[in-house]
Amino acid sequence: MLTWSHRHNAVSGSPLRTSRPLTLLALLVALGAAGCKNTNFLSTKDEVNLGRDISREIEKTNRVETDSEDAKRVQRIGERILQHIDDRKGVPYSFKMLDNKEINAVSLPGGPIYIFRGLLDLMGDDDDALAAVMGHEIGHINARHAAKHISQQYLTTLGIAVLVQGRNAQNIASLTTDLISLAYSREDEYESDRRGLSYAYKAGFDPRGLIRFFAKLAAMEKKGGGGPEFFRTHPITKARIERAERIIERQEYRYGR
Repeated sequence: MLTWSHRHNAVSGSPLRTSRPLTLLALLVALGAAGCKNTNFLSTKDEVNLGRDISREIEKTNRVETDSEDAKRVQRIGERILQHIDDRKGVPYSFKMLDNKEINAVSLPGGPIYIFRGLLDLMGDDDDALAAVMGHEIGHINARHAAKHISQQYLTTLGIAVLVQGRNAQNIASLTTDLISLAYSREDEYESDRRGLSYAYKAGFDPRGLIRFFAKLAAMEKKGGGGPEFFRTHPITKARIERAERIIERQEYRYGR
């Protein structure tokens, strides 16, 4: 079972096996002081390697379903959406289903996407909702949200020290927990919704599936208990729902092909 944290911890892992010149370290610290929100010094190759390491960590403690009909469904919908996303070269997307009762979905830098058993149980047979959520997770990857988050965390004195030390098993385990419990910014969520709605629509799905999914999460939240994990890591606000509805009404599907 994955360990969940509701706090936004600083990243203590490193995706890079490198020793940076002192001039570059000084530049990174300066960027951090300047508050550059879009700073990202991870290459696509760095993201792919990091995603591969974190995937191994996740799959140590969670069984990946491979032969079930639901696992095939996740794979089938994911491959269909990939035909209509923005072309980002060098990213080996993958879609796996975890035998985990948490209501959640996780995307990692460099392409891996995990759909949890609890999420599918909540959605039932609504393929449109599943496609919209998977498109949303692809949106986080294509917009490089996690990579920017990691880069921002490195732009501290402690982060720079870890960057120089390099990657090890302990750092990867800590980074795995951080990324799984990562609550993206409001702007990141808006962008991923826009991308996910566009990808789902252009792949032939009903984008209102995302609205139906939001409604189910909101209903669970009202029952108490803190709500599902997806609600905590991807907050469903009134403004977010209204933005999604406006995109659908105006058919502003600007992403993908």
